[in-house]
Amino acid sequence: MSDNGNLRKLLAASGLCLLVSSALPAQGPGRIATTPQALLASPAFFHGKRVAVYGQVVQAGEQSRLQVAVDEAAFGKRAIPQVFVFWKEQPSRSDGEIRGEFWDLGRINADDSRFSTYDFKRLLETVTNGRWPAREELFVIVGAVMLDSQLPANASLRAIAMAPDRYADREVTVVGRFRGRNLYADLPGPLNKSRWDFVLQSADAAIWTSGVQPRGKDFNLDPGARVDTGKWLRVNGLVRTEGNAVWIEAKSMELSTEPAEAAAEVELPPAPKAPPPEVVFSAPVPDEAAVERTTAVRIQFSWDMIGRSFRDRVRVTYVGPTQGGAPPEPPPFTVDYNEGNRALAIRFAKPLEPFQTLKVELLEGITAVDGQPLEPWALTFSTGG
Repeated sequence: MSDNGNLRKLLAASGLCLLVSSALPAQGPGRIATTPQALLASPAFFHGKRVAVYGQVVQAGEQSRLQVAVDEAAFGKRAIPQVFVFWKEQPSRSDGEIRGEFWDLGRINADDSRFSTYDFKRLLETVTNGRWPAREELFVIVGAVMLDSQLPANASLRAIAMAPDRYADREVTVVGRFRGRNLYADLPGPLNKSRWDFVLQSADAAIWTSGVQPRGKDFNLDPGARVDTGKWLRVNGLVRTEGNAVWIEAKSMELSTEPAEAAAEVELPPAPKAPPPEVVFSAPVPDEAAVERTTAVRIQFSWDMIGRSFRDRVRVTYVGPTQGGAPPEPPPFTVDYNEGNRALAIRFAKPLEPFQTLKVELLEGITAVDGQPLEPWALTFSTGG
């Protein structure tokens, strides 16, 4: 077994593996360098994040619209969504590196106070006849600035991430930090090109690498192990693109040091803070009586939630006095979160006990997609016969 393998086993056995992992950055920087096409392809991933894209804007009346060249066939019968830019400072040029916060208007509420300084009304009158858009129908970049920055003559990891078509099928050598098989969610989804797919990350950019096992002199890295992340690698290979997927088809790699290149920094306004998530509706309603014993419980939230955060944080019990003394054993159940309507469904494996009071609790640790916690919440109702 390799020295790395022995070290990983030792760390896991001693409980130190968790400590090593937690010492590494859980995510990349607060901004993500990407392409306009990627924003349209993965809006849920980029929603609410700071982004940087090379692009050109055109004026559509009073609005600035980001030009995005897309494959219309990828959208089928759906209308291709548009991206409008709301500037912090109106630029003097129409193309360059655009930085700001990307939002899918359909994923926020029309009365969201975080966006009170932006006049979306005029935009909607032009694009949707005043109707608030559905999800993935209309996007905005707010608090935007434009930089007169140029792509480097020699390809860098950041340049490839922002302008992959310029480097497609060219041989490049880039330096980046090993991030495993997207273990820190630097990119929207998996690559699925080889068993050795892994992410390289530098500054505010990340890119997939594929085809060569990350091992060599003095290193043998496991794409599935966080304990191996953080090493700097120099990778040589060919830039490949397929649809919205971009990766380096590696030929060779070696250990390296952090590059001196860094993205120019521009101060942006603070990210708007969302109100904390809350329950806006439940069925049954609180304290409802004579509820059907075959009912399912449905709970709707004010904000998009992280589905996996419900795991082991939903409790259902029978409560209150009974003729026999102790209440019945808790009923077995399953939970399912529907992202589309922000609703949690709790389904019971068998009919509930008759004439009993049931308590459903959402425990501490459930979170919205922006990381804000849901306050613990409880619902009680009574069953019929």
